[in-house]
Amino acid sequence: MTEVRPDSYPWRVLSVTGLGMSLTFVSVSMLPVALPDMSAGLGASAAQTDWFMLAYLLTTAVLILVLGKLADIVGRRPVYLAGLACLTVSAAVIALASDPNIVIGLRIVQGIGAAAVITNTTALLVEAFEPQKLSIGIGWNITIMSLAVSIGPLLGGVLTETVGWQGVFGVLVPLGIVGTVWAAITLRRSPRKARNTSFDLAGAAGSMVILGGLVYGVNRGGSSGFGSWNAVLPLVAVIVVLPVFWWWEKRAADPIVDPTLLIDRFRGSAYTASFLVTMAEGAVAVTMSLYLQSVEGASPVHAGLQITALAVGTTVMSPIAGALTTRVSTRTLTTVSTLGTAAVLTMLGLHIAGPAQSVPIVVILFLLGLSGGIFKTANASAINVGVPADRSGMANGLRVSLDNTAVTLSTALALVLAVSAIPPALREVVYSGDARMSTEIELGALTSGFVLAVAVMAVAALLAAVASVWRGVHPHEPAELTRLNTSTGPVSRTRSTA
Repeated sequence: MTEVRPDSYPWRVLSVTGLGMSLTFVSVSMLPVALPDMSAGLGASAAQTDWFMLAYLLTTAVLILVLGKLADIVGRRPVYLAGLACLTVSAAVIALASDPNIVIGLRIVQGIGAAAVITNTTALLVEAFEPQKLSIGIGWNITIMSLAVSIGPLLGGVLTETVGWQGVFGVLVPLGIVGTVWAAITLRRSPRKARNTSFDLAGAAGSMVILGGLVYGVNRGGSSGFGSWNAVLPLVAVIVVLPVFWWWEKRAADPIVDPTLLIDRFRGSAYTASFLVTMAEGAVAVTMSLYLQSVEGASPVHAGLQITALAVGTTVMSPIAGALTTRVSTRTLTTVSTLGTAAVLTMLGLHIAGPAQSVPIVVILFLLGLSGGIFKTANASAINVGVPADRSGMANGLRVSLDNTAVTLSTALALVLAVSAIPPALREVVYSGDARMSTEIELGALTSGFVLAVAVMAVAALLAAVASVWRGVHPHEPAELTRLNTSTGPVSRTRSTA
């Protein structure tokens, strides 16, 4: 017996994932604004304040792959609901907490919840949408995420000034309750694997060491220097464990990461392009915030408003890109968008250097958001082409893990390059956004450092274009299916019911 899937179900799932992404990403983008007030209110030390961010970042990084695989085994619905519940409950308790150590522990709980939501979002859309319309759903989901990121700093600033840092966490509670209840009502139970399916504990441990070590090592290297022991030891652990992890996963019966996802030319190239584009774009907001404040003397609010153009561009383009992928191959879209990203970053570098200063940074960042919106939507769709249902969580968890790692690497590298030509004593002044440089020579050196950082980003975008061209075209891409359906008639997808 078969049942045709109701047309409204995919869009209801999109509303569920949209609420989940809003809860996750607005909380991330609000906190940096509230961090000084939060540190003072809790009486936290500098190290504890650092861990308010790092505990969440590390937990999310190390658990995305693990929870994606767990969802493949037990079903996406229970893992997703548990993630939303973790985010909601921990936010409520943090808003009432007065001990910084308790807050750090609860931020770990929030990281668990965020990992469960992020790793399953695209997989839920894959299950809900027809292949021909999947890219549209992904495009709108990225639009919602971009809106959450763009309004977060403004909302965080308003809440911090009106009700204090507690408001940043308190506002998440009603959103989380609504999101959890709506997800429980909407999401269908997906088939589970056979009861005798084993969980790859060794692979899970290896992935946690690799991702956690990389994120922590690069984070510490960016703040303390890559020669410090707390940067070197984690990175050495990554180098030692990575080949062992790869060897084990190739032999595991049901691995955390299926090596064929990376070895396959089509999907492996898509993952590579995703990593490189995130390397190119991941540090733009932080880098431009520092540049605008330390070189151009902009206020934090003025700098923030200009940087918002990046998210606005992505918001505008993502749904358009989703519609385009039903007619144009994702390789064409990702190649054009990565070349566009390289061109826009080159323009940004020329603006900083002087020749293109007539083009406002806000316009450049908006254009960068447009190209990023095309790439993110088209490439996420490509990664999901032909992935078996029991590998969807793994495939999307791997993409998110690579992107998260790329953001950390990009941010650390950009900050190192930006201040590489100025005396060490002045670097903290730059990081604080203070425009008072000692001499014109030092200001010129700092400007050159920003140009170098942006140039490296542009090179990463060009390399992403190479990976995109190398990927080829998959016969099951949305554009190919649309072409096939147009020539042979409509193809309906049904789901069998037990």
